[in-house]
Amino acid sequence: MKSAPVIKPVVVEKMALPVETVMPNGSSLYTLSGGGKDIIRLELLFKGGYAVQDKPLQATFTNRMLREGAAGLSSEEISRKLDYYGAWIETYSSQNCNHVVLYCLRKHSVPLIKLLESIIKAPLFPEENLDVVRRNGKAHFEVNSKRVDVVAQRHFENALWGENHPLAHIVEAVDYDNITREDLLSYHAKVYSSSGLTVFVSGDVDNVVTEAVKDSFGVGEWGSSCGCDAVFVTAPSSLTGRRNVKIEGTVQCAVKIGFMAMDVSDPDFHKFRFLTVLLGGYFGSRLMSNIREDNGYTYHISAEVDAYGRRNAFMISSETANEYVEPCIKEIYKEIERLCNDSVTESEVEHVRNYILGEMCRECEGLTAKSEVFVNAWLSGQSFASVNEYLEVVKTVSAKELNRVAKACFAPSKMIEIVVG
Repeated sequence: MKSAPVIKPVVVEKMALPVETVMPNGSSLYTLSGGGKDIIRLELLFKGGYAVQDKPLQATFTNRMLREGAAGLSSEEISRKLDYYGAWIETYSSQNCNHVVLYCLRKHSVPLIKLLESIIKAPLFPEENLDVVRRNGKAHFEVNSKRVDVVAQRHFENALWGENHPLAHIVEAVDYDNITREDLLSYHAKVYSSSGLTVFVSGDVDNVVTEAVKDSFGVGEWGSSCGCDAVFVTAPSSLTGRRNVKIEGTVQCAVKIGFMAMDVSDPDFHKFRFLTVLLGGYFGSRLMSNIREDNGYTYHISAEVDAYGRRNAFMISSETANEYVEPCIKEIYKEIERLCNDSVTESEVEHVRNYILGEMCRECEGLTAKSEVFVNAWLSGQSFASVNEYLEVVKTVSAKELNRVAKACFAPSKMIEIVVG
């Protein structure tokens, strides 16, 4: 008689931490070296983000327009150079940072880093290109404004931070019309400087790469003295309770339920992350088992902890038919109540533990992926060591500890409810 195969636990080793080098001008350079694939990921992070913009969309448009012409090069010439070297550049903004990421082959890194230097230090922000980007952005915004999940996210963040908070603004179509070239120039002058710069480089990093980075970004002070050295986002004043937002003609409603959760400095933060996965962070979670499998109210439901700079929000998200909105919300609270009042079993903890360890293996495969993990830790104000601290919590947390954290963290009175449809 054949026996079942032996099930072995997932083994995840501690991750090597980035090595810090302070460049001559005081900016920090973090490196993760190795991989053997001749690929480089270079990320420049400038303190600022949405928290210091004077107008809605100012950070996003400034960062997006960097590659639309610089130092005498047109956007077409920049694109041709990137294509010639088989490289690409990503730009995006977050609550407290602006990101510019270059992916390239190591052998082409020197000319591409020089190109990136021009893009950062001498952008042209041509008016005709801005007009195109503005129109495209507005068209994309108007399409998304008919999607219940996107609108729900906008209103959730507004309620999360509270009215008049710098991060609470719900973007409107007119905000795209109001962005001008002068707005981009003033934001660039305030944010893009050596005093506000941190660099992460990963992959097959050698001295040639690091010296090129130092030559372009680490020698001498450049840009205005950054007014964002200590970006501080004022504390939220969340608007709890239900908010209904109507969009005509939809067949489904988006539902979001959550609250401003603990900061990363809380000793229970990693346990709370584990608890969130147990509740709704994977296909076999409690929310999926109840609301999708048992009741058929939705195709997908999830729970997650989202980082907003140095603060974190717990959020449950789903879409369901209009007639199932109230039953769905009722079952969500039922699962939260059960999590708080009924003991989590050790067998369930072991099941979730193996899932998270497996996901960590996947998410940290390759140095460029690991670099993103450490960048996210840096953005949230955690030490690099916290990545391995979370791993240790995942390996050792008990059902008893999770029961204690659940009772302490979840309360219906602090929940934000957004229903869009």
